[in-house]
Parts: sequence; C-alpha cells; structure tokens
Amino acid sequence: MNYLKNTITLFVLIFSASVSAQNTNGKAYYVVKNTIKMDLGNRQIPEAQKAMIQERINSMSTNNFVLSFNKNSSIYVEEEKLEQDQGNGIMAQRMGMVKMILNQGSGGKLYKNTIDNTYKNQVDLYGKLFLIQDSLKTIDWKITDDVKTIGKHTCFKATAILKNRGLPTNFRPGEQQTGGLKEERKKADEMIIVTAWFTLDIPVSQGPAMYYGLPGLILEVNAGNTTILCSKIELNKEGETVNPPKKGKKINQEKYDELVKKKAKEIRENFQRGRGALGRRGN
Repeated sequence: MNYLKNTITLFVLIFSASVSAQNTNGKAYYVVKNTIKMDLGNRQIPEAQKAMIQERINSMSTNNFVLSFNKNSSIYVEEEKLEQDQGNGIMAQRMGMVKMILNQGSGGKLYKNTIDNTYKNQVDLYGKLFLIQDSLKTIDWKITDDVKTIGKHTCFKATAILKNRGLPTNFRPGEQQTGGLKEERKKADEMIIVTAWFTLDIPVSQGPAMYYGLPGLILEVNAGNTTILCSKIELNKEGETVNPPKKGKKINQEKYDELVKKKAKEIRENFQRGRGALGRRGN
C-alpha cells in the first residue's frame, strides 16, 4: 500500500511539472452546501413554522459560486440569486446571523494570488463593505492513493487537518451563556479532516473558497458540514483576466473575525431581549 501511494504521489508530481500551460485559464462553477439543522430546543413552535424555518436555512445553506482562474491567481464570487423576504424583527435577525456566519470567509469576492501568497476578500457585513487583506496560510496536503472521476476529469485525493471554520450541524442562534452554546463553540473551533479532489487536467494551484496549494484545480471539497462540488468548467485558451477587488475598508482577517463575533453577540442579545419582552407581555 505504501509503495502504491508513493508511486501515485511521484506520478502526480512528475506529471504536474511536465504539463503545458494550455489549460491554465478558465472558469469553474461550484455548488456549496452546508448541512445544518436548526435546533429550536423545547420551544412550543407549530410544526408548519418549524418546517418553514428549516426551509429558509436550507435555502441560505446552498449557494453557487464561480471561480475565475489563471496560472497564478483566482477570484471566487457568489452568483446572485433572489433572496427571500425575511421581514423584520427577531426571526429576521436570527436568519441574518445564520447567513452572516455561513458566508464569512467565502462571501463577496475572494481573490487569491499564489505568487506572493496573499488574498483579498471583499465582503459586506450588514451594509458595510470591508476588504480583508492577509497572507494565505499554507495547507499541509497529504496526497493519498485514491482516484476517482468527476465529470470527465480524473481526480486525485488529498487530505489536510484544518480548523473548522463552519457551523456545527445543529445550530441554535440566540442561546447565551448555556452549555449548548459552549458545545457549539467547541465544535466550531475543532480541528477537522478536510478532503479535496484535484485534477491534473487543469494544472493550476487554485480551488474554491480558501482551498489551494495542490498541483491541479480542486474540483471537490468535504470539510465538516460543508461540501463544495464543481458542476461545470469552461476553459479559455486566450487567457483569463483576474483582477483583485479594491473597494471596502481595509482590515486583516483577525480584526474582521472579531467584528463578526461582536455582531453575532449583538444579535443574540437582541434576541434575548425580544424573548424577554414577549414573556412579560404574555404574563
């Protein structure tokens, strides 16, 4: 088994070093799905309303993205879709927090440059535009001996251990100072095994979201409760222009993460106050 694994790894490295540059420009289309179940606890909510809430979560948890790439850079942009009217009030704030957390790190326009190992991510945080600028973190990929076909492309499997940037599979926004919230934070901070499938047919070190660093385009990623799958590829032999975003308040990733946590805390506190007011009116 080790001999086979070493042979495949050697083949990947040799092949990636010898391919021509004719297939290093184009667009890849991805479907991103987060598997999340809204945990409503023991609240007395009609089943029809629970189903409606879960349907909205599912809608927000599945999105389409386009990765425009060339040999040294890429930009990852969410395709526009019609948004459901969430209305106003506590439930709208709850849904807004779920969407905000789901989109952090991948929403907006994400530009990656593998020459200087930097990225720029233009995101809208509740109406305010930010431009996150920071260094790409090296991913310690391990190429395995597994091979499969995605579409018409032969793909090789690679794994890495990374911090889980997603949500736990049972998400309970609005909880505060409870064991359940602590458990959710623990799950959100845990290290997970990330599996990626890449193809040497397109020899670029690019991929969806923050994934990159393999000798071929990444077509599939499985990370915690998130699955990213390429649905279509369009190659452009004339070259693909990839321009980094420029608009937004400049900030690094650490500072932006702090802002997201602060905003999530504000929404939880508003939710708690809303529940308290409803309880007082009911007495």
